[in-house]
Amino acid sequence: MQMSDLRGALRTLSNSPGFTAIAALLLAIGIGANAVIFGAMNAILLKPLPARHPEQLVHVVLDIPRVGHRSTFSYGFYQDVLHHAATVSVAFGEEQLQVGMERPAPAEVIRVHPVTPEYFDALNASALIGRALTAADARASDTVPPAVLSYGFWRRRFEGDRSAIGRTLQMHGHDFTIVGVMPRDFNGITVETAPDVSVPLRAAALLQTSAKPVPLDAYWVDLSARLKPGVTIERAQQEIRAMWLATPEGHDRPATQPLILDSLEHGTSILRQRFSGVLRLLIASVALLQLMVCANLAGLLVARGARRSGEMAIRLAIGATRARLVRQMLAESAVLTALGAVGGIALAYLTAPLLVRSLPPVRDAATTRLSLAISFAPDGRVLAYSVLISALTALLFGIAPALAAAHVSLDTVLRGARAARGWKGRQLLLVLQIALCTVLLAGAGLLVRTFRQLRDLDPGFAAAHVVSFTANPYISGVKNEKSNALLRDLLDRVQQIPGVESVGAAGMPLMRGSGMKTTVVPVGQTPTPADFMNASLNYATPDYFDTVGMRIVAGRTLQDADAARKPAPIVVNQAFVRRFFPNENPVGRIVGQQSDYQIAGVVTDAHYRSLREPIPPTFFGLLSSGDSFILYVRTRHAPESVIQPVRKAFADLAPSLAFTEVHTLADEVDDSAAPERMTAILASIFGLFAALLAAVGLYGLLAFAVAQRQREIGIRMALGARPGAIAHLIGRQALVLVAIGVALGLGAALVLAPLAGTLLYGVGPTDPASMVAAAAIVALVAALAAFIPAARAARIEPGVALRN
Repeated sequence: MQMSDLRGALRTLSNSPGFTAIAALLLAIGIGANAVIFGAMNAILLKPLPARHPEQLVHVVLDIPRVGHRSTFSYGFYQDVLHHAATVSVAFGEEQLQVGMERPAPAEVIRVHPVTPEYFDALNASALIGRALTAADARASDTVPPAVLSYGFWRRRFEGDRSAIGRTLQMHGHDFTIVGVMPRDFNGITVETAPDVSVPLRAAALLQTSAKPVPLDAYWVDLSARLKPGVTIERAQQEIRAMWLATPEGHDRPATQPLILDSLEHGTSILRQRFSGVLRLLIASVALLQLMVCANLAGLLVARGARRSGEMAIRLAIGATRARLVRQMLAESAVLTALGAVGGIALAYLTAPLLVRSLPPVRDAATTRLSLAISFAPDGRVLAYSVLISALTALLFGIAPALAAAHVSLDTVLRGARAARGWKGRQLLLVLQIALCTVLLAGAGLLVRTFRQLRDLDPGFAAAHVVSFTANPYISGVKNEKSNALLRDLLDRVQQIPGVESVGAAGMPLMRGSGMKTTVVPVGQTPTPADFMNASLNYATPDYFDTVGMRIVAGRTLQDADAARKPAPIVVNQAFVRRFFPNENPVGRIVGQQSDYQIAGVVTDAHYRSLREPIPPTFFGLLSSGDSFILYVRTRHAPESVIQPVRKAFADLAPSLAFTEVHTLADEVDDSAAPERMTAILASIFGLFAALLAAVGLYGLLAFAVAQRQREIGIRMALGARPGAIAHLIGRQALVLVAIGVALGLGAALVLAPLAGTLLYGVGPTDPASMVAAAAIVALVAALAAFIPAARAARIEPGVALRN
């Protein structure tokens, strides 16, 4: 392709500004959608950690059946790996703490990671301003330890002020000197979240709430390592596993909890666990959408080329070669694609932050809500992907008009005849669009029905008019006796607030994706491996069940006096009864290997961690400790009306404390289905845009057909054909094409739908309602698109057509 071809393409396209604008807009939407979804996939799944040789980094984990991975190990084992593992160049780790920060005001609970001396050096991390922590900080004996801030915390609490370096943080009553701020893209070994503050591991003792100082060798750290060059993960795993088995803990559980090494090249990620399947589905969807854009534009350019057949014939007549015509058409496609690519990348930059903000809440295993520190904005990898997509796009939609131009018949054009060359090709392009549209709409239907199934699911509790308040006095240094009194006084005060119907508290929250599990069997039975972690556990105050809307169906609820009774009275759910006491009265029965618990009552089933999770056998003990609790308040009116009064009641009782989270329970239920909601919305947007593209393609094809067949239609009408018959003729052509496309699309959807099986809930991959709805939408859109060309054909004047 030469510069003269590009200049000619620019001149030709500038003469058709409307067509150029529409084509560039369609391309921008397609390329932009691909760029933003690939940007999300890149950030969550593909992007390596910003560290030197990230492929050498590994995470040391234990694979615990029915629980998952555990990556915390004793300080002693970390020292063994650091000093004695021949396959490892350095080992490093971190602890994760929730700490009360008193200064600078206002006070809040923040995430603090005490890290081992090698941590930042092992990740090749340099500070944005100031410095990172070094090995010297671990050995220093100064009374004011150093602290490094994350970029997000620095922006939020210090408004990006560089003079923050050298200032003091007060955490848990102890001062720390700020020595550095890390770059925006540094999250440690994690993809999407960063600790607010990092401190040396030796300073962790200052942040502990235990009465006695905790020696350094009593800590447990999240353990990672950097392999020596040329060492494989398998070889290092054999060595470190042997070292683990030599420890007392590893020797006791060698088979049930095998030690493995996970690659840290792409970091650890909570979003990856939740969205890897969703992202693969969405990237496939936008790829299909881009194919539809290509097919649509190819059809438009072929039709436009047919109208330019006279121009092409003249070019041939005065000496242009057919190769030059092909280059000219490809140049026009390239210019259109370049315009679309620029618009698409700009669109990706604009929409990427919106996609990040639409992500559901991210919580750790302790259900603590984490601040996101991730960007989906296009980087070099995404830009390269966008360029590749643009090049393929230019080739896919440019090849058809280029070939059509190469086959222009000079004799036919000069004789004034209308050639129908390319008609079958345009029909095939339309059938392809209809089929792809059907696939996208069928997939969107499955995802929408999944979300509706979850939205309409009865959670087992009454979420309306309930507000949850999360508090953790323990991490702010409030000791057991004081925290217990604080919880009792808070319950009494909140109950007196006007508009409050009832108030209760629990140790673990509802609908936050995590909870406590334990192994339990009826007294006299010995647990088997199949019983491992077979029940969920929670602690609650007596009025908790009434407050959240769970009913006692047998026995009684918990009582304050239960705190002194042995075995401890518990309330179990109906799933617990079905699991352990089918067809028996469970009230009064003893459970637990040490006869720990006695069943006092049975409560209705309710979802615990999420709506998707099957209701587990669950039992509730009495919540008598206020170290950490979630206060639930049921109101007679709008739940938001009691938020400030409850905050004030808590502040009056504990001026130095504050609730870490406040939500309505209805919002927490909605957040539980947030991934399904976001996926359904995006899939629906892609499906509707696909339907619009199919409508444009069908309209363009039929309008072109009417123009090409104007003489034939005039003759038919001159011979007595009625306008209705002409409209029926055009409509029948559309119906045949749409029927073929829908049939192919439904067949493809039935084949591909099982790939999305893990994303579905309450809906089969071949759900008939979704398939029928997709076909109906395509048929309706096709009917609307075919109406105008069919009506135009019916209004053709025979005399005018014959004169032409």
